[in-house]
Amino acid sequence: MTGNKEHNVRAICLAKRWEHHVRVSGYDRLADFLDVRTVRRARLTSGMAKLATKLWDRYAARPYMFDYHLGDRFAEEWAFWLALTLRADVIHVLYGDEQLDLLLRRARLLPSCLIATFHLPADNTRDRFERLQHEELRRLSGAIVVASGEVSAFASWLGPEKVMYVPHGIDTSAFPIGNGGRDKTLSLVFVGLHMRDFEVAHRVADRCAHEGLDVEFNVVLPAPRRFFFTGCVNVRCHSGISDDALIELYRTADALFLPVTGATANNAVLEALACGTPVISTRIGGIGDYVDDSCGWLLPPGDAGAAFECVKMLAENRGLLRAKRAGARARAEKFSWSRVAAQIAAGYHRVATGGPFAD
Repeated sequence: MTGNKEHNVRAICLAKRWEHHVRVSGYDRLADFLDVRTVRRARLTSGMAKLATKLWDRYAARPYMFDYHLGDRFAEEWAFWLALTLRADVIHVLYGDEQLDLLLRRARLLPSCLIATFHLPADNTRDRFERLQHEELRRLSGAIVVASGEVSAFASWLGPEKVMYVPHGIDTSAFPIGNGGRDKTLSLVFVGLHMRDFEVAHRVADRCAHEGLDVEFNVVLPAPRRFFFTGCVNVRCHSGISDDALIELYRTADALFLPVTGATANNAVLEALACGTPVISTRIGGIGDYVDDSCGWLLPPGDAGAAFECVKMLAENRGLLRAKRAGARARAEKFSWSRVAAQIAAGYHRVATGGPFAD
């Protein structure tokens, strides 16, 4: 475990778990690789708790917060009192976009340096941080962004000494290297909903079918969203599958096909790379921080024609895909949680000893 013991920093991580993430994936895994106390979003499951959550969402929730519910409010409250009790040096909110409200407003009462990681593109939170919470945001001691292109926006809000790009991590040991590329049919996997370019994906699937290319698309998304691929005869939709089944889809695919409309880090990209599966995606946002020529292909935003030509090229020359499988796994190793945790632990130490958070 990489942690803070060598720095003697008492740290608390405020974490939350997204149900659609593979159990061995997601940004909350960072806490497992740091020497920290972890506070997680409360799971409110009783009838009264569900009623209270509905009332909270209707009358008390902050309109600028994304997926911030009563369980998040309780978790922030507990983290606040735990920091006071333990005299913590650092509180790290792992999802600043969706978990950080109460602690930001009470930052001046904390004995701790308050740090947050932000996952959404700055344009998605610009109104919040430039108009609604501009002064509160400056109470942060440090901000982590998971795409290099986000540094400038957060630096303009906080100051460059407070902002650090640290990539999202992946537990490569939990993703066995796959053996895709053995079947005559080109097998592509598409995973998730957030900022996915469904129009491009649908048009490419339809054109592959129209031109008789031997390509199959395995699409993993919730059942209510299957309509995005209505009429696509070469698409197989998977909903509610197990983690093991999803990992097997990655392992047996020739490539992850994931056109997006925007991005910082992307879990599906990291999971595919960890399985040695090359990535076909969009040159936008932070995707280029994770995918390079050694492990995939990046295409112009919204360009279904370019995406089709790439798929057609790979269907006709499978060796191009096989040549990138080792590169995909090697690329994932660069984002191992141990490396990421070491960078963040060093930031904890700097800020806890009165220095700038950014190196």
